[in-house]
Amino acid sequence: MKIKYLLLFVLFSVANAGAQKTNIPTSQIKCRDPFITVDRQNGEYYLILSARGPENARLIAYKSKDLETWDEAGYVYHMPEGYKCPDDWWAPDTYYYNGKYYCFVTVSGSANGILRGTTVLRSDNGPLGPYKNIIPDDRIFITPPGMQCLDASLYVDKDGEPWMFFSVEWNGPNVVDCVGEIWCQRLNHELNGTVGDAKRLFRTADAPWAKEANGKSIVTDAPFVWRDEKSGNLLMLWSSFAPKYAIGQAVSVSGNPEGPWIHEKNIVFANNGGHQMVFRDLKGNLKISFHSPNEAGSALTIKDIAIKNGKFLPIE
Repeated sequence: MKIKYLLLFVLFSVANAGAQKTNIPTSQIKCRDPFITVDRQNGEYYLILSARGPENARLIAYKSKDLETWDEAGYVYHMPEGYKCPDDWWAPDTYYYNGKYYCFVTVSGSANGILRGTTVLRSDNGPLGPYKNIIPDDRIFITPPGMQCLDASLYVDKDGEPWMFFSVEWNGPNVVDCVGEIWCQRLNHELNGTVGDAKRLFRTADAPWAKEANGKSIVTDAPFVWRDEKSGNLLMLWSSFAPKYAIGQAVSVSGNPEGPWIHEKNIVFANNGGHQMVFRDLKGNLKISFHSPNEAGSALTIKDIAIKNGKFLPIE
């Protein structure tokens, strides 16, 4: 098997060799749902994005030394032939966990009557892949079966246990009054299965800042959890409309992923941007990335962010 994947990696490298763009300014990275992965060993940052091809879904990577300019690093995933969920391929979030890189990505299969959910890919050869599917074809998703879900993210608690936070979609068959929800779920250490039952944390309408997006639905996007080491609080950033696309915050003072979660009235970012994540750069500075504006032409946005008294401060 190791020889097989080594050959596959070589083939990927050959296929990716060619006219790749370099020195692309951050503001010129046109994308939605950006997720920055930090490689401290090699002193690089990676950004993996959806790049649908004429025949199948693909993921393409960019790399940077300084978060200011980026180089194309080629394709890191090609969807297998006959895969049941060729649609969407939204929000590929890439994490280093237990010596390997994992990508959580949202897919669906409309032609096969399969609702949207999040699956998991893994690379055994570093952040640039190639990635392979690790959820069995009879299950497809790491999110609960029969629920229309999206934007699952990984959080590893202080005891080293992995958790998944995800949105239950506002226009799915399992929500009430077009109000989205955010849930959490314990995962196994292989990240290909769950432990116990998923738990609903809150409905979007519980947050005082979230507004209807189109006259009826209240959107839930991109729950991302960060632990504040000083206070022990868990800080959840997530996106909805207020009335523009925005980033809000909920806090678990208990430090427990299952909450209770308390909503902050103050919005972290309200000016038409969201689907965010937080990371420490190679110098240890706290950063937030998201796409802005929330329409055609949206681009990678990276800003400084700070925590005070156990909460993220607004970045505007």
